Amino acid sequence: MPDGLTISGGGSYAVASDALFADAEALERVRDGVAVVAESVARIDGRTGDGALRRAGAPASAFAAEVEIERAVGLLAATRWKAAALALSLHAAAEGYGRAERASQRVAQELAATLGFGLGRMLPVFAALVVPALPPLVAAALVAGLLVPGLRHRAGVATGDFLTRNNRLLTNPVTAALVRTSVMSIDDVVGGAIGLPPGVVRALGDEGAGVVGLDTSAAAILALAAPAGLLVESAVTTRAGTQRIIAASPRGLAQRFDRMPERFRDGNGVARGAHIRIDRYSTPHSPDRFEVYIAGTADFSAGAGTEAFDLTSDVAGMAGLPAGSVRAVEQAMVEAGVTAETPVQFNGYSQGGLIAVILAASGDYATHGVFTAGSPTAQVDMPPGIPVVELEHTDDIVPALGGMRTDVDAVVVEREAFAGRETPPGVAVPAHGREEYRATAALADGARSAMLASTIDRLDDFGVGATSVTSTTYVAERALE
Repeated sequence: MPDGLTISGGGSYAVASDALFADAEALERVRDGVAVVAESVARIDGRTGDGALRRAGAPASAFAAEVEIERAVGLLAATRWKAAALALSLHAAAEGYGRAERASQRVAQELAATLGFGLGRMLPVFAALVVPALPPLVAAALVAGLLVPGLRHRAGVATGDFLTRNNRLLTNPVTAALVRTSVMSIDDVVGGAIGLPPGVVRALGDEGAGVVGLDTSAAAILALAAPAGLLVESAVTTRAGTQRIIAASPRGLAQRFDRMPERFRDGNGVARGAHIRIDRYSTPHSPDRFEVYIAGTADFSAGAGTEAFDLTSDVAGMAGLPAGSVRAVEQAMVEAGVTAETPVQFNGYSQGGLIAVILAASGDYATHGVFTAGSPTAQVDMPPGIPVVELEHTDDIVPALGGMRTDVDAVVVEREAFAGRETPPGVAVPAHGREEYRATAALADGARSAMLASTIDRLDDFGVGATSVTSTTYVAERALE
């Protein structure tokens, strides 16, 4: 594939390259065009049949022309049939591949669930063997920490250095697929560990009724971490930053991605940038519309800090709980003037994409569209009828943390970011980089798939006609006690 894009969704189980979908759509246009020409030729044939020519005393050459016209009608009919058959075959191939892929994912999920349950069953035995050795190990760790100041920090730095030097371990479609399957099996491990019968675990889990799954597993992680003072939610405050007038609404995914805010720390450790950007589209005699852009995770530590877009919000969001970052965006929207009836579109990168789909799926807003990039959104089902485009890299473990996809309505554009090229040094998960997703957005803008192009057009239409666009940024912080 020249651009490496794979497209799926749009209400179908079909999965294929952009080129295959484009070829199928081109054949359908040929089919329809030939049908129009064939109808015109058939009308001519009806007016110049043998009977009409004889009554008019036409020369022999006219009768020869009539034979050629009838031959053309036959050729056009055959061409139309072949184009239709080829287009149908390409769509069927894409549909078959998609269903086969889903079936293979289902088998992998079933196998992972079985292995996870078995691992859970072994955990009590393992704990019985390990627990007696814990006191001396803990004592040794405490002594080492006292004798070697900063040991814990050094261990963390060493782990980070190892991952950045060997980032191919994480930047790999196989690793991402394993992560996607593994996160779906956490509930099976827990079920096995607490001694539930396998039939009960299966019936309650993702393979059954879905009572427990990725969201309950994330909630359990929060509960287990809380006693240690980790992953603890808190109140958040949001304040407006800069405000400016901009030229127009975005056209295409790349321009949309360029408007995503970024929160980061400079070389001196000072926090810079914004978490949220809200663009207000004003049009005379029409209600204002709002476009919301949401940044990714700014702090990956599990401890308490001032960042609202942190690891705690990541886990809480995946648990379906009111994450600090979600509440921060809601506060910014209220301050901007967004109500339940206000037309709004959501855009987000990484954690920002998760927030975008959570807000869109909540039903609390008049959502007109969603665009995400590199986000763990696979388990969030969107309301039907809303145009949704999601970009994912198959060698990026971050979207894989969202588990197996359940929604087929969103148009999903996939690409292996580092297929056939070296990963850059010094970055642990380069496939998750903003520059890589910006490149994928640009490729998606140039894709030939009519399904993808029409969905992007629907997102772009939201801002058409605005005579004034006012952009405001917001910063969110946790209120520490």
